[in-house]
Amino acid sequence: MADGTVEEPIGCKWIYKSKVNPDGSTRYKAQLVIKGYEQKEGIDYDEPYAPVSKMATFRLILALAAEYGCDVDHMDVVTAFLNPKIDHNNIYMEMPLGIDWLASSGSASSGSASSGSASSGSALSRRSSSGSASSGSSLILRKALYGLKQAPRLWYEDIDGYLQSIGFRQSAEDPNLYIQPGVLLLLYADDLLIAHNGIEGRGHQIKQLLQKKYKMCDLGAAKRFLGIEIDRTEDGGFSICQRGYINTIIRQFGLMDAKPAKSSLDPQTDLANTCCEDKLVNRKEYLSMVRSLMYTALGSRPDIAFSVTVLSRYNVQPLEMHVTTAKRVLRYLKTMAGFRIHYRRLPNPITIIGYTDSDWAGNLTTRKSVGGCVFGLGNTKTNKELVISGLIHWQAKSQSVVALSTLEAEYIACSHATRESLWLRRMMKEAVDGMRVKISEGPVPIGCDNQGVIKLITSGVVRQKSKRIDVKYHHVHDEQMQGSVKF
Repeated sequence: MADGTVEEPIGCKWIYKSKVNPDGSTRYKAQLVIKGYEQKEGIDYDEPYAPVSKMATFRLILALAAEYGCDVDHMDVVTAFLNPKIDHNNIYMEMPLGIDWLASSGSASSGSASSGSASSGSALSRRSSSGSASSGSSLILRKALYGLKQAPRLWYEDIDGYLQSIGFRQSAEDPNLYIQPGVLLLLYADDLLIAHNGIEGRGHQIKQLLQKKYKMCDLGAAKRFLGIEIDRTEDGGFSICQRGYINTIIRQFGLMDAKPAKSSLDPQTDLANTCCEDKLVNRKEYLSMVRSLMYTALGSRPDIAFSVTVLSRYNVQPLEMHVTTAKRVLRYLKTMAGFRIHYRRLPNPITIIGYTDSDWAGNLTTRKSVGGCVFGLGNTKTNKELVISGLIHWQAKSQSVVALSTLEAEYIACSHATRESLWLRRMMKEAVDGMRVKISEGPVPIGCDNQGVIKLITSGVVRQKSKRIDVKYHHVHDEQMQGSVKF
């Protein structure tokens, strides 16, 4: 308790929401959150950043688990952000609505905050008219609350230190991937995915150590992670899809009875050629559509990655035709909501196999090209048959420069694909520590359909069409000569 406090308290509110359990049942939650947007940088917090894992890491774990026959379990931390202690003293929060007894009792329970009181004439009463329970009382935070800007970082630092103290090694390629011999642990906020080979009950021991430190729910075999459904196949592999999430966003935007679409984009529609009569639409609704589609593309739908890239060009001033096109992508997803990516076991040695391509000046406004790449686990001996155990990484991205030819556009795409392939290979080498999985020591094969680009990568000779290509893209030739990749 602190009397006569002059610090201005931060507001709070109750959040009510429902969540779907792995068994399909629904549970209802009431959560107290602090209004972090009222915090002042340098006073209430210093550094809010906390890393999150990449979707490619999640899919790589499933692919390696299928390769080695690992079990993949899911654990959920209960109120994760309430575990770490706060890193600033004297962060005050208004009394939550509905607990007037806490202010009148003069003391707080041993939760994540302790009660404090201030003189009725201080600045602490500034929000009393907007719903706070008591105009003369506030809470001093002792531990982090949801909504606090530094809460994710505090939680990450807390669990990161504990995981390393029990023998995990943090990956150099993804700070949310932790490795022990025979065990892979992926951290995403308050969700943990644990792949273990079952030898000597190591996975069970890890769970016990985590539950001893934190209050956690052991959800057993992973069924749903970050809205992505995970199924174990009969051959011991895994498959992922986002059927539930896709159906949710289709209902959200009122397209349950809409006619299905056979393709995500209409090749006859020119989104850049807008007429004066086309009206501006609700930008918030359009951004919500693009955001939902982007998460779907990042999760398990590489087939709409290019479409999301195109739609993202019009985030600033969306028109009716752009909304119509976004709804067409949703109608396309409706026809293939159950689309799955399958991960199965391949004969060793395994390696990363990729493919890359690019259009040329596809953006009719800036005349920039869009390059793309896809990668999966494959076997070098069966490379000619294009055998891949499910895609683990894909990307469709607008290039930063205007390419003067198809050769230049695809050369830049090959440069980006090379960078992604080397990152994936380094992470895979880290992840197989302790697993009886043999990785090919040869170069990463990357397919490209432009013979001119392949000759340029192989020879490195600058010709008429390649004079203006920026030096930063020529590392692809060095990687080819060093044997890291092979086009």
